[in-house]
Amino acid sequence: MKRTIISPASTSNLGPGFDALGLGVGWGIEVSIEAEAPAGFSVQLEGEGRKILPADGRNMILKVAREIAGDATDRAAWRITSRIPVARGLGSSAAARCAGLAAGYLLRDGALPPRHVVFEDASRHENHPDNASACVFGGLRVCSRNGSEWLSWPSPILDSELQLLLVIPEVPVETAQARAILPTSYTRAATVRNLQSMSVLLSGLARGDWEAVRAGCRDQLHEPYRLPLVPGLSGALDSLREDESLGGAWLSGAGPTLAAFLPAEGARSDSGEAAVACLSAAGIGAAIHRVPIDLSGLRIEEDQ
Repeated sequence: MKRTIISPASTSNLGPGFDALGLGVGWGIEVSIEAEAPAGFSVQLEGEGRKILPADGRNMILKVAREIAGDATDRAAWRITSRIPVARGLGSSAAARCAGLAAGYLLRDGALPPRHVVFEDASRHENHPDNASACVFGGLRVCSRNGSEWLSWPSPILDSELQLLLVIPEVPVETAQARAILPTSYTRAATVRNLQSMSVLLSGLARGDWEAVRAGCRDQLHEPYRLPLVPGLSGALDSLREDESLGGAWLSGAGPTLAAFLPAEGARSDSGEAAVACLSAAGIGAAIHRVPIDLSGLRIEEDQ
Protein backbone atom coordinates (compact mmCIF):
# COMPACT_ATOMS: atom_id res chain seq x y z
CA MET A 1 0.00 0.00 0.00
CA LYS A 2 1.17 3.50 -0.80
CA ARG A 3 0.66 6.36 1.60
CA THR A 4 1.02 10.08 0.96
CA ILE A 5 2.13 12.56 3.60
CA ILE A 6 1.03 16.17 3.14
CA SER A 7 3.28 18.60 5.00
CA PRO A 8 2.16 22.25 4.61
CA ALA A 9 4.20 25.37 4.04
CA SER A 10 4.02 28.14 6.63
CA THR A 11 4.59 31.82 7.14
CA SER A 12 5.96 32.95 10.48
CA ASN A 13 6.26 36.08 12.62
CA LEU A 14 3.37 37.94 10.87
CA GLY A 15 5.30 41.09 11.67
CA PRO A 16 5.74 41.41 15.44
CA GLY A 17 5.43 37.74 16.48
CA PHE A 18 9.13 36.95 16.09
CA ASP A 19 9.65 33.20 16.72
CA ALA A 20 6.20 33.13 18.31
CA LEU A 21 3.55 33.18 15.54
CA GLY A 22 3.13 30.70 12.69
CA LEU A 23 0.41 30.30 10.07
CA GLY A 24 -0.24 27.31 7.81
CA VAL A 25 -0.07 27.99 4.06
CA GLY A 26 -2.00 25.98 1.48
CA TRP A 27 1.09 24.86 -0.41
CA GLY A 28 3.11 21.95 0.77
CA ILE A 29 5.29 18.91 0.29
CA GLU A 30 3.66 15.63 -0.70
CA VAL A 31 5.66 12.50 0.07
CA SER A 32 4.33 9.24 -1.36
CA ILE A 33 5.92 6.12 0.16
CA GLU A 34 5.68 2.51 -0.89
CA ALA A 35 7.24 0.42 1.85
CA GLU A 36 9.15 -2.70 0.80
CA ALA A 37 8.81 -1.64 -2.84
CA PRO A 38 9.11 -4.61 -5.27
CA ALA A 39 11.50 -2.63 -7.49
CA GLY A 40 13.61 -1.62 -4.52
CA PHE A 41 14.79 1.76 -3.26
CA SER A 42 14.18 4.83 -5.44
CA VAL A 43 13.71 8.58 -4.98
CA GLN A 44 11.78 10.74 -7.44
CA LEU A 45 11.75 14.53 -6.96
CA GLU A 46 9.15 16.78 -8.56
CA GLY A 47 8.30 20.45 -8.29
CA GLU A 48 10.26 23.05 -6.33
CA GLY A 49 13.83 22.17 -5.44
CA ARG A 50 14.08 19.20 -7.81
CA LYS A 51 17.17 20.69 -9.47
CA ILE A 52 19.06 21.54 -6.28
CA LEU A 53 18.01 18.96 -3.66
CA PRO A 54 19.60 15.48 -3.55
CA ALA A 55 17.50 12.67 -5.02
CA ASP A 56 19.02 9.99 -2.79
CA GLY A 57 19.59 9.16 0.87
CA ARG A 58 21.13 12.59 1.50
CA ASN A 59 17.73 14.24 1.07
CA MET A 60 16.62 15.78 4.39
CA ILE A 61 13.28 13.94 4.35
CA LEU A 62 14.99 10.56 4.03
CA LYS A 63 17.71 11.44 6.55
CA VAL A 64 15.13 12.37 9.18
CA ALA A 65 13.03 9.28 8.40
CA ARG A 66 16.09 7.05 8.76
CA GLU A 67 16.68 8.35 12.31
CA ILE A 68 13.37 6.73 13.24
CA ALA A 69 12.86 3.83 10.82
CA GLY A 70 16.44 2.81 10.11
CA ASP A 71 17.01 0.51 7.12
CA ALA A 72 13.29 0.44 6.24
CA THR A 73 13.92 3.84 4.67
CA ASP A 74 16.24 2.19 2.13
CA ARG A 75 13.70 -0.44 1.11
CA ALA A 76 10.97 2.03 0.14
CA ALA A 77 10.11 3.85 -3.06
CA TRP A 78 9.76 7.62 -2.57
CA ARG A 79 8.08 10.30 -4.64
CA ILE A 80 8.55 13.80 -3.22
CA THR A 81 6.60 16.66 -4.77
CA SER A 82 7.00 20.18 -3.38
CA ARG A 83 5.27 23.46 -4.09
CA ILE A 84 7.34 25.32 -1.48
CA PRO A 85 10.13 27.51 -2.89
CA VAL A 86 13.42 26.78 -1.13
CA ALA A 87 14.98 29.49 1.08
CA ARG A 88 12.15 31.97 0.52
CA GLY A 89 10.74 32.25 4.06
CA LEU A 90 7.85 29.80 3.63
CA GLY A 91 8.97 27.05 5.97
CA SER A 92 10.43 24.63 3.42
CA SER A 93 12.88 23.25 6.00
CA ALA A 94 10.19 22.72 8.65
CA ALA A 95 7.86 21.08 6.12
CA ALA A 96 10.62 18.73 4.97
CA ARG A 97 11.56 17.84 8.53
CA CYS A 98 7.95 17.21 9.53
CA ALA A 99 7.44 15.08 6.42
CA GLY A 100 10.56 13.09 7.28
CA LEU A 101 9.38 12.52 10.84
CA ALA A 102 5.96 11.40 9.62
CA ALA A 103 7.57 9.06 7.07
CA GLY A 104 9.82 7.53 9.69
CA TYR A 105 6.93 6.83 12.04
CA LEU A 106 4.85 5.34 9.22
CA LEU A 107 7.64 3.02 8.14
CA ARG A 108 8.42 1.95 11.70
CA ASP A 109 5.03 1.92 13.40
CA GLY A 110 2.50 2.05 10.57
CA ALA A 111 0.88 5.18 12.03
CA LEU A 112 1.66 8.66 13.30
CA PRO A 113 2.05 9.42 17.00
CA PRO A 114 0.00 12.27 18.51
CA ARG A 115 0.68 15.55 16.72
CA HIS A 116 2.36 17.14 19.72
CA VAL A 117 5.08 14.47 19.55
CA VAL A 118 5.86 15.35 15.91
CA PHE A 119 5.77 19.06 16.79
CA GLU A 120 8.21 18.64 19.69
CA ASP A 121 10.59 16.56 17.57
CA ALA A 122 10.51 19.07 14.73
CA SER A 123 10.95 22.05 17.05
CA ARG A 124 14.02 20.53 18.68
CA HIS A 125 15.62 20.07 15.28
CA GLU A 126 14.59 23.50 13.97
CA ASN A 127 15.42 25.19 17.31
CA HIS A 128 12.35 27.40 17.01
CA PRO A 129 8.71 26.34 16.98
CA ASP A 130 6.78 28.76 14.77
CA ASN A 131 7.01 27.08 11.35
CA ALA A 132 6.92 23.57 12.83
CA SER A 133 3.79 24.39 14.82
CA ALA A 134 1.90 25.79 11.82
CA CYS A 135 3.00 22.85 9.67
CA VAL A 136 1.93 20.17 12.15
CA PHE A 137 -1.31 21.69 13.46
CA GLY A 138 -2.38 24.07 10.69
CA GLY A 139 -4.09 27.41 11.17
CA LEU A 140 -2.64 30.20 13.29
CA ARG A 141 -0.46 29.09 16.21
CA VAL A 142 1.16 30.88 19.15
CA CYS A 143 4.36 29.22 20.34
CA SER A 144 6.81 29.43 23.22
CA ARG A 145 9.50 27.49 25.05
CA ASN A 146 9.53 26.51 28.70
CA GLY A 147 12.99 25.18 29.50
CA SER A 148 13.46 22.21 27.18
CA GLU A 149 9.73 21.95 26.41
CA TRP A 150 8.28 23.42 23.21
CA LEU A 151 4.69 24.64 23.46
CA SER A 152 2.04 25.56 20.91
CA TRP A 153 -1.49 26.91 21.28
CA PRO A 154 -4.20 27.66 18.72
CA SER A 155 -4.87 31.34 18.16
CA PRO A 156 -7.99 33.05 16.73
CA ILE A 157 -10.10 30.87 14.45
CA LEU A 158 -9.65 32.12 10.90
CA ASP A 159 -12.27 32.24 8.15
CA SER A 160 -11.78 29.21 5.89
CA GLU A 161 -12.16 31.51 2.88
CA LEU A 162 -9.31 33.77 4.00
CA GLN A 163 -6.36 33.77 1.62
CA LEU A 164 -2.83 35.10 1.55
CA LEU A 165 -1.21 37.26 -1.07
CA LEU A 166 2.44 36.27 -1.50
CA VAL A 167 5.09 38.30 -3.33
CA ILE A 168 8.00 35.92 -3.85
CA PRO A 169 11.32 37.37 -5.06
CA GLU A 170 13.46 35.18 -7.29
CA VAL A 171 16.49 35.44 -4.99
CA PRO A 172 16.87 33.17 -1.95
CA VAL A 173 17.79 34.25 1.58
CA GLU A 174 19.33 31.58 3.78
CA THR A 175 17.88 31.42 7.29
CA ALA A 176 21.36 31.27 8.86
CA GLN A 177 22.31 34.52 7.15
CA ALA A 178 19.05 36.20 8.14
CA ARG A 179 19.53 35.16 11.78
CA ALA A 180 23.20 36.14 11.93
CA ILE A 181 22.38 39.71 10.91
CA LEU A 182 20.09 40.28 13.91
CA PRO A 183 21.40 42.17 16.98
CA THR A 184 22.05 40.31 20.20
CA SER A 185 19.98 42.78 22.28
CA TYR A 186 17.16 45.27 21.77
CA THR A 187 16.04 48.48 23.39
CA ARG A 188 13.16 48.48 25.81
CA ALA A 189 11.25 50.77 23.44
CA ALA A 190 11.55 48.36 20.50
CA THR A 191 10.52 45.41 22.64
CA VAL A 192 7.50 47.22 24.07
CA ARG A 193 6.39 48.35 20.60
CA ASN A 194 6.49 44.75 19.38
CA LEU A 195 4.47 43.55 22.36
CA GLN A 196 1.89 46.24 21.67
CA SER A 197 1.77 45.42 17.95
CA MET A 198 1.36 41.68 18.55
CA SER A 199 -1.49 42.34 20.98
CA VAL A 200 -3.25 44.58 18.45
CA LEU A 201 -2.69 42.01 15.67
CA LEU A 202 -4.18 39.11 17.63
CA SER A 203 -7.08 41.25 18.84
CA GLY A 204 -7.81 42.30 15.26
CA LEU A 205 -7.72 38.73 13.95
CA ALA A 206 -10.01 37.53 16.74
CA ARG A 207 -12.60 40.20 15.88
CA GLY A 208 -12.16 40.31 12.11
CA ASP A 209 -11.02 43.93 12.43
CA TRP A 210 -8.70 44.43 9.45
CA GLU A 211 -7.83 47.98 10.42
CA ALA A 212 -6.41 46.61 13.69
CA VAL A 213 -4.63 43.82 11.82
CA ARG A 214 -2.99 46.36 9.52
CA ALA A 215 -1.88 48.41 12.53
CA GLY A 216 -0.58 45.30 14.31
CA CYS A 217 1.56 43.93 11.44
CA ARG A 218 4.51 46.13 12.42
CA ASP A 219 7.85 44.91 13.66
CA GLN A 220 10.93 46.42 15.32
CA LEU A 221 12.97 43.27 16.04
CA HIS A 222 13.79 41.58 12.74
CA GLU A 223 12.30 43.29 9.67
CA PRO A 224 14.47 46.45 9.87
CA TYR A 225 17.57 44.24 9.69
CA ARG A 226 16.41 41.65 7.16
CA LEU A 227 14.66 43.80 4.58
CA PRO A 228 17.93 45.42 3.38
CA LEU A 229 19.28 41.97 2.44
CA VAL A 230 17.31 42.20 -0.83
CA PRO A 231 17.32 45.43 -2.87
CA GLY A 232 13.86 46.96 -3.18
CA LEU A 233 12.29 44.69 -0.56
CA SER A 234 11.64 47.42 2.00
CA GLY A 235 9.84 49.59 -0.55
CA ALA A 236 7.89 46.57 -1.75
CA LEU A 237 6.63 45.89 1.79
CA ASP A 238 5.69 49.55 2.19
CA SER A 239 3.60 49.34 -0.98
CA LEU A 240 1.68 46.35 0.35
CA ARG A 241 1.01 48.18 3.60
CA GLU A 242 -0.35 51.14 1.67
CA ASP A 243 -2.93 48.91 -0.06
CA GLU A 244 -6.00 49.30 2.14
CA SER A 245 -7.71 46.31 0.51
CA LEU A 246 -5.13 44.03 2.13
CA GLY A 247 -5.37 43.01 5.78
CA GLY A 248 -1.85 43.80 6.88
CA ALA A 249 1.51 42.77 5.38
CA TRP A 250 4.78 41.35 6.72
CA LEU A 251 8.11 39.78 5.85
CA SER A 252 7.48 36.04 5.85
CA GLY A 253 9.89 34.31 8.21
CA ALA A 254 13.49 35.13 7.33
CA GLY A 255 12.33 36.36 3.92
CA PRO A 256 12.49 37.38 1.22
CA THR A 257 8.82 36.49 0.59
CA LEU A 258 6.32 39.19 1.54
CA ALA A 259 2.88 38.10 2.74
CA ALA A 260 -0.43 39.85 3.34
CA PHE A 261 -3.92 38.76 4.36
CA LEU A 262 -6.56 38.76 1.63
CA PRO A 263 -9.86 39.28 3.47
CA ALA A 264 -12.85 37.24 2.29
CA GLU A 265 -14.24 40.21 0.37
CA GLY A 266 -11.07 40.12 -1.74
CA ALA A 267 -8.36 42.60 -2.61
CA ARG A 268 -7.94 44.68 -5.72
CA SER A 269 -7.04 42.76 -8.84
CA ASP A 270 -3.75 44.66 -9.06
CA SER A 271 -2.73 44.09 -5.42
CA GLY A 272 0.95 43.22 -5.24
CA GLU A 273 1.88 44.76 -8.59
CA ALA A 274 3.38 47.86 -6.97
CA ALA A 275 5.53 45.61 -4.77
CA VAL A 276 6.75 43.69 -7.81
CA ALA A 277 7.53 47.02 -9.51
CA CYS A 278 9.64 48.12 -6.51
CA LEU A 279 11.66 44.94 -6.71
CA SER A 280 11.95 45.11 -10.50
CA ALA A 281 13.32 48.66 -10.28
CA ALA A 282 16.08 47.24 -8.06
CA GLY A 283 16.82 44.46 -10.54
CA ILE A 284 14.96 41.71 -8.64
CA GLY A 285 12.28 39.61 -10.34
CA ALA A 286 9.26 38.50 -8.31
CA ALA A 287 5.95 36.68 -8.72
CA ILE A 288 2.54 37.23 -7.11
CA HIS A 289 0.51 34.29 -5.79
CA ARG A 290 -2.86 34.03 -4.05
CA VAL A 291 -2.81 31.03 -1.75
CA PRO A 292 -5.34 29.62 0.74
CA ILE A 293 -4.52 29.22 4.41
CA ASP A 294 -3.97 25.63 5.53
CA LEU A 295 -6.19 24.77 8.49
CA SER A 296 -5.54 21.00 8.58
CA GLY A 297 -1.80 20.68 9.17
CA LEU A 298 0.28 17.52 8.70
CA ARG A 299 -1.82 14.63 7.44
CA ILE A 300 -1.78 11.21 5.77
CA GLU A 301 -3.75 10.04 2.76
CA GLU A 302 -4.14 6.39 1.77
CA ASP A 303 -3.38 5.73 -1.91
CA GLN A 304 -5.68 3.24 -3.55
